[in-house]
Amino acid sequence: MSDQERSVFAALAELTGRQRQVMAWFYDGYSVPEIAEVLEISADAVRQNLHRARKQLKAHRIQQGGA
Repeated sequence: MSDQERSVFAALAELTGRQRQVMAWFYDGYSVPEIAEVLEISADAVRQNLHRARKQLKAHRIQQGGA
């Protein structure tokens, strides 16, 4: 496993379980309403989890010296 792969896995491990779920569904091509239905949460909760996960991943990248 490369250093970059380890860094990505470390960043994902810092997310909450719900944030990882939402990110996975979103990057698999599902829409916010579809994710909300499958996970039985509101669309607002999906958007909030996406926002928080992206913010945390960005902070991790900056901390690791990435731009």
